[in-house]
Order: sequence, then structure tokens, then C-alpha cells
Amino acid sequence: MTRLRPLNPAEAPEAARSILETAMQATGKVPVSAGIQARCPPILKAGRALSAAPAESNTLSAELRYLVCFRAAQIVTCPF
Repeated sequence: MTRLRPLNPAEAPEAARSILETAMQATGKVPVSAGIQARCPPILKAGRALSAAPAESNTLSAELRYLVCFRAAQIVTCPF
């Protein structure tokens, strides 16, 4: 099965480049999902908005948001 290779900021379309650079500054690398989504900048932007939604909704406490994010990272075997 053919797999999409994640793009790095230099390879990404202009519309996605700043998002990838911000992610790289925050974590030291571009997350694989963001690198793949960068192939279609509207999808990358929508994914980032979806990720930010729980914090912006103010319906969960900061502690519960942290625990949810931590558990989600464990489920997908995220290294942090």
C-alpha cells in the first residue's frame, strides 16, 4: 500500500508552511499528521482548529483537558 510521506516546511505549500514551522518550534519536529495534512492546507487548518476547540470551549477544566489529551496521546502511542 502506498503511503503519503509527511512534508517538511521547505516542501510544503506556502499556505501550510507557517503552521508547520510553528509546530516545529513548539515540539522540535513536525508531527507526522501535520506533515501529511500539509499536502492540502485547508485540511491542515481545519485539523488545527479542531485540536484547539476543547481549550477554546471553556466547558472542561484545564486539568480535565490535560488528562484527556494525555490519554489520547497514549492511545495513539505519541512519544510525549
